[in-house]
Parts: sequence; C-alpha cells; structure tokens
Amino acid sequence: MNLRSFHMLFILIAIMGADLFGGWAIHDYRTNGDPFILTIGIVSMLGGLGLAIYVVILVRKLDREHIR
Repeated sequence: MNLRSFHMLFILIAIMGADLFGGWAIHDYRTNGDPFILTIGIVSMLGGLGLAIYVVILVRKLDREHIR
C-alpha cells in the first residue's frame, strides 16, 4: 500500500468516525435534551464535511502533480 492509498484510507475512516459520532450525539440530544451534546454533534458533522472537501481537493492536487 503506497502512501497515497494509506492517506486516503485514513481520511475515509476519520470521516466515518466523525459522522458516526455526530449521529450518535444528535440521537443522544433527542433523548436527553442536552444542548452541549447537540453542539458537539453538529461540530463533528461539520468536521466530517470538511474532511470530505479536503479529500476532493487533495485528490485533484495529487492527480495534477501526477503523484500515485
């Protein structure tokens, strides 16, 4: 596994972790009503979205530089 593949795999796992944690936090907010948990869930989901945008930019840059 080359460095590019490892980097992509690591970022995809981080995106899944952030989204799963955000989903859990939002579900927990719906059952408990703690606004801090809702805030953490939203921040986590936005972090996952930011990582997804980062992956797209990174792939385009690596393709432009012909890095495999």
